[in-house]
Amino acid sequence: MRFRNITLITTFSLFTFACQNSTDPSDDPRFDGNRLMVKVLDSLNSIADPNTNYYLSGRRAAQMLEKSHSYTNPVDIINWETKYCFELLNAGNVDECIKTATAMVNKYPGGGEAALSDPNFKKVFDLLAVAYLRMGENDNCIANHNSASCIVPLKPKAFHKNTKGSLTAIEFYTQILRKYPNDYQSKWLMNIAYMTLGKYPAEVPKEHYIDFASLDEKVSGFVPLENLAIELGVDVNGLAGAAIIEDFNNDGFMDIFCSSYGLFDDPNLFMSDTKGGYTDETAKAMLTGISGGLNAKQADFNNDGFVDILVLRGAWLDKGGEWPNSLLRNNGDGTFSDITFSAGMGNAYPTETASWADVNNDGLLDVFIANENNDQNQFPCELYINNGNETFRNVARDWGLEGNFGYAKAAVFADFNNDGWQDLYVACLNQDNKLFMNRGKGSNGKINFENIAAKAGVTKPFRTFPALVFDYNNDGFEDIFCTSFPTEKLSVVGEEAAMEMLGKNSGTERAKLYRNNGDETFTDVTVDAGLNKMIFAMGFNFGDLDNDGWLDIYTGTGAFEFNSLVPNRVFKNMGGTRFAEITHGSGIGHLQKGHGIAFGDLDNDGDQDIYTTLGGAVEGDNAHNALFANPNHGNHWITLVLQGKSVARDAQNSRIIIRCKDGNKTQQFHLTVGSGGSFGASSLQVEAGLGNFPNIESVEIWWGGNPQKKEVISNLSVDRCYRIIEGDKIGKVMERKKTPLKGDKVGGACCKK
Repeated sequence: MRFRNITLITTFSLFTFACQNSTDPSDDPRFDGNRLMVKVLDSLNSIADPNTNYYLSGRRAAQMLEKSHSYTNPVDIINWETKYCFELLNAGNVDECIKTATAMVNKYPGGGEAALSDPNFKKVFDLLAVAYLRMGENDNCIANHNSASCIVPLKPKAFHKNTKGSLTAIEFYTQILRKYPNDYQSKWLMNIAYMTLGKYPAEVPKEHYIDFASLDEKVSGFVPLENLAIELGVDVNGLAGAAIIEDFNNDGFMDIFCSSYGLFDDPNLFMSDTKGGYTDETAKAMLTGISGGLNAKQADFNNDGFVDILVLRGAWLDKGGEWPNSLLRNNGDGTFSDITFSAGMGNAYPTETASWADVNNDGLLDVFIANENNDQNQFPCELYINNGNETFRNVARDWGLEGNFGYAKAAVFADFNNDGWQDLYVACLNQDNKLFMNRGKGSNGKINFENIAAKAGVTKPFRTFPALVFDYNNDGFEDIFCTSFPTEKLSVVGEEAAMEMLGKNSGTERAKLYRNNGDETFTDVTVDAGLNKMIFAMGFNFGDLDNDGWLDIYTGTGAFEFNSLVPNRVFKNMGGTRFAEITHGSGIGHLQKGHGIAFGDLDNDGDQDIYTTLGGAVEGDNAHNALFANPNHGNHWITLVLQGKSVARDAQNSRIIIRCKDGNKTQQFHLTVGSGGSFGASSLQVEAGLGNFPNIESVEIWWGGNPQKKEVISNLSVDRCYRIIEGDKIGKVMERKKTPLKGDKVGGACCKK
């Protein structure tokens, strides 16, 4: 049974389902769409096919065991049993995986040494080693996690108390490396195992030692962030998913929304209690059962002053990912209505990326959803134009954006040529990236898009996953950063990390930073900028970690398999000329797989904190989300809450130019209203670091990104929050109380009061 276009079945279902009894105690018709979506998702989840749905490892393992096999060839038997153990591990059944793989070794003719010498059997030892490593994680980082768990360099607080898993993993890696001394993946994971026991680097065999800090630079004055998720009760234990920081109830305090990839995993909505803590209001918000979703993007699409959410589903699953997305309307009373089907957005295609923008400059936010295509499966991309009545029409085919862009993994609207029309960058896995320039309206009212990626020089990496569009050098033109995710290397991410730290180039395609030349061409500055790295990012975003006015990068790294234990990496912008890696000195180099990353000022102290979802894409690869509180580095700042009139009310895509002065020294800082990277969603309020500049000469706003709608505002002071309404040409001070997060040490030592 397929639900490729669920919109077609909803008219009757809305009527019948609203009349049926529901576990939801409310009969409010505003939530008919929620109840329908829960019903549709439950139906899809129950019939999900483990042969096409990567997530369902438990069902696949049970299916394999039930059918067994009839192989007689020893190699075929080894492959089948190894695959079965792999599915057990992915399903979270670590003990059964270890039991089965150990039996395979014990029954091998000639015993363990002979088995390890068989190249066809080595993968069994690899699997056993990583299974014991995961046992250590489950017993410590997951079951008994604390604020320091899994953050490199591991501190004593993070050392494993239950040592069996890591100790046994070391035994296996020792055996493997004795036979295969150039196995860099095993070297990497052995170092991690020693680290979890507090025995790194002292007890790591010299020939296998890897200096995990070898790529780091010391940046003077940078203070590490601190994970407060546990103290604040927002340390959701789940899988890969979305992260949004936003003020959903307009009380002046940032809230948190997150999702998890699991088919039956509810999202979580944590509302600020305005006292430095959070309450889980998921059920109250009517979000229970609105499950799954690997990414989400926020926007006030109906211009009512309350920020709404679009949840994206089905990523990576091809035909197994024909799930509808969810458009969640913020009702302004703490609840959200799922209006996906009534809004005309009920198509069910696999995706994890979308971008909001006013494409046709009519004052209403539209949305582009980039779906995942390959040669076997065609899922057209969608461009939904806002009708202004909480409905949308898909014009992708008529406007030239429906095509098969490959496995589209990132979509970002931005005005690359500063002409007042929003352009679109689409990053693809295993296909050239696209740059669609918006040439404005034709005589027929359609927007003309032109793909200039090749002549602009921005088609690579060929295996792109996430992408950032931001003005990293503050020159007034939006730049592009994207990283490679080579599918042929996803099982040896540790090998790539080890080789990079050891100074060995594997030849694998690396990241790209493109500097905008201002003439619809870009220059590849990756090497000079210090980003010529194999990052394996799955999600990343940008923000100003120390309020120096230069945008930094935080990347969530990893891949699908359990051996993908590599730290999430951090790159500090050094004055717009290059980036310094500060992963080990940042306090946020988490080892668990990183996905949605959101920057936002959670405690109203003027600097940006971070919320990130952690975990993998299979049932057993869960991890605890992290909230990293920023200690504040003493630099000046300004926060701007913009409100559009002729443009979208949330002012998305508006451009900001902040001109600062200190004596004879001047500097411009350029920012854009938006959620940031393609994976994760930062606050829509503009949170700008100003370095040590004590004075603001002016703030220039291009409303909606249109230079023809320019306003210049003066008489603004540093270290304040202002509301600016389009047309008023003044900034009104918003008194926001600095409220240290409850987890702060010594009554606020973490975050400045």
